[in-house]
Amino acid sequence: MTIGVRCGSCNRELLLVQLVQPSQGFRCLFCGFAFAPGYATVAPAVAARAMAAHATLVTALTELQSMTGGRLRLDQATLVGPVANALPQVEAKAKEPALGTPPPWPLAAPVAPWIPPTAISGPRRRRQRSRTGRSRRARG
Repeated sequence: MTIGVRCGSCNRELLLVQLVQPSQGFRCLFCGFAFAPGYATVAPAVAARAMAAHATLVTALTELQSMTGGRLRLDQATLVGPVANALPQVEAKAKEPALGTPPPWPLAAPVAPWIPPTAISGPRRRRQRSRTGRSRRARG
């Protein structure tokens, strides 16, 4: 079971399983945005617990459904509602993509627009050649 997440800065999608290594500092793999700045060493373990609980819940519900068939119907609202209430920010950001904060380093150096050389110095003049094939300066 995978749990998808989205970076609050660059708005890219990740998997929660990609963030459970404490050595990575619980940061976005793309832009380096810190998801839990004060809890970088604790947050990966909490994420791992959430993934384990998610897998356990899904497995238990699947087993229960296979045992009861259609004779017992679980109310989806009571299962999904508390989870949705625990994550109100995720719902709001899914509707409107967040602009996020820029990373602390520049993404690229500013580039000046390209100006053709003729626009700066004017058209180049070609040397005039005489009928003999030599340029006028070379005749001397």
